[in-house]
Amino acid sequence: MKLACTTDLLIPDSGDLELAVHKACERGLDGMAISVTPASFFNMEKLKPGSNLPFLQHARHHKLQIMCLYGLTLFGREPEAEKSCLKKAICFSHAVGSELVSLRVGVKPGEAPMEVIKEIISDAADFAEDLDVCLGIEPVKDTAIDSLSAALDLIDSVDSTHLGLVYDPALHSFSDEKMPMNAAEVIKSYLLMIVLSPSDERNVEETHKALLLLHKAGFEDYVLVNAEGHMAHHMSEAVDEFAGLKAYLTEIGKEDRFSSC
Repeated sequence: MKLACTTDLLIPDSGDLELAVHKACERGLDGMAISVTPASFFNMEKLKPGSNLPFLQHARHHKLQIMCLYGLTLFGREPEAEKSCLKKAICFSHAVGSELVSLRVGVKPGEAPMEVIKEIISDAADFAEDLDVCLGIEPVKDTAIDSLSAALDLIDSVDSTHLGLVYDPALHSFSDEKMPMNAAEVIKSYLLMIVLSPSDERNVEETHKALLLLHKAGFEDYVLVNAEGHMAHHMSEAVDEFAGLKAYLTEIGKEDRFSSC
């Protein structure tokens, strides 16, 4: 698995993407995600597509992948504006060589028709396909898409080859009553990225087990460490912790030992 982290973690109080690339390279990370959550320093108004941006040249020189725009949230209140914003995000991702825009659905259960959200995502997925960019649905608690099964239902209802799943094993257990026993095998065909949100309350053992099961199922793409809502010293600890986990997964992958699963 390849390790990346968000700009929220790398530069929590700065808008200097070149500095973020430098810090990611210092830690030996494989990739960086530009966070565009409501609480992030960046938003789509601040991000301008371009192939000669200094941070992008710096990233390419160090072979660091700008692998995701992370945390764009849809509410369905202004569908045309959200379609336009999402297309802009897709264009930006394409321009910087990223293959993924990670999406959240901010609608609470019963707050707005899911058909509107589906229409926005379907329209964006068609647009993304032309640029070979994928959209990833990330389940978020206390919203209409709050579980693995709800996310997979939404993805299936849109039926696009460029729409998949962003999965946080610390927040969404395989024990979802609608998920089968072989949940890791099931979600592997949907999975675009694993995201880990550091938290003192997270069940580390369960998170590690989920990562091992997904590794066994054949997932070898990005694990993104997300520092959203956490203090800077916790962020640093999180990167070090999961860098160690990456090394561990690499070694057990070589030895093909998964007895602990």
